[in-house]
Amino acid sequence: MTPQQRQDLDRRRATNRAEEEAPKLKEGPLTLEGHVQRSGGKAVTWVNGIPQYDSRASRDPTRVTVVPNEGEPGVSLKIGQIYERSSGEVRDTLNGGVITVGKPAPKTEPARKRSAAAKSPAPVR
Repeated sequence: MTPQQRQDLDRRRATNRAEEEAPKLKEGPLTLEGHVQRSGGKAVTWVNGIPQYDSRASRDPTRVTVVPNEGEPGVSLKIGQIYERSSGEVRDTLNGGVITVGKPAPKTEPARKRSAAAKSPAPVR
């Protein structure tokens, strides 16, 4: 979030106008970019870079139900997924890739043979 976006969000929150100023989503695919649920119950979901303040939490904490515009059906998405409204297809941005969590196994290098000079200790002076 840029400092300008942060300042705008703080200003909206302070004046309690966040919900009424939320722009509608245009036609085309929807990309779920993030979701924050505050302890007070209010939630903000970013779809196509636009904050949506009336998002609905689902039973599955890894999913968010996104309603593009009033009167349109909602769709359950995970963060990073794209919903093609025209075809109804849901896809992710990995394009068949995989995300792994954790440290990779250390690579072991084969032992190198040392030369005869390297085996003998250096003379002490």
